[in-house]
Amino acid sequence: MNHTHPDMTRVGELIATAAAEIILPRFRALKDGEIDEKDGGELVTIADIETEAWLTQRLPELVPGSTVVGEEAVFADKSVFDRLSSHDPVWVIDPVDGTWNFANGHSTFAVIVAYVIRGVVQAGWIYEPVSETLAVGARGDGVCLNGEKVALGKVETETDFVGTAARYLRERAEDAPETVREVFRPRCAGHEYVQILSGERAFSAYTKLLPWDHAAGTFLVREAGGHNALLDGGDYDLTQPKGDMLTARSHEVWQKICAVMTPRDIE
Repeated sequence: MNHTHPDMTRVGELIATAAAEIILPRFRALKDGEIDEKDGGELVTIADIETEAWLTQRLPELVPGSTVVGEEAVFADKSVFDRLSSHDPVWVIDPVDGTWNFANGHSTFAVIVAYVIRGVVQAGWIYEPVSETLAVGARGDGVCLNGEKVALGKVETETDFVGTAARYLRERAEDAPETVREVFRPRCAGHEYVQILSGERAFSAYTKLLPWDHAAGTFLVREAGGHNALLDGGDYDLTQPKGDMLTARSHEVWQKICAVMTPRDIE
């Protein structure tokens, strides 16, 4: 099936407008009652809810027949997630990735949007409102970071790497100082994918694979020449987001980091 991409520039403009009009006016200015806690202790703010609603109204206008899977919509109604498996094009939205940072006055947060057809990402956007950093790419067209083409996948000369890893994957990485120089806790998935695209980080590894966090970022890194897969070598499936996942700036780095993150008894 041939599908044309949505208007890539227009999507970026909508995301930037939502950030300027809804998110940034609330940054470091949230009032009592504008922060809530979801199941599992995750925060949600009025900026999350209003940004998702605003984009949910406008993005489908760009592709008639398209639907939306938003983080907050799925929290309110789990059946919304099933749209990812439908034949209709789907916009996957994380209105404020890094809500804890946003709610606590830290500037590392992002708006993430992926355009998905039958479970396969066709385009992705990550926008960081404070720095106005935009990573964008469409399948077959490459990736740009702030307007500059990104080329990952180069042969590595370093023997140790800096990255991000969650939970037990971080502990495994810390146990391999000969390969991993430093590993950080995840605080904002969107920002961490931008750091891979910019060359600041070599990898990121996650145990929680929700598509609004990872669909766009993993796509952008792959499209730019990097590598992404589950630690067992399987593909990341947005419709069944399970397993441990590693994204790296090259296949070579992916193999090196995977080796230290894979327990010896299951190799």
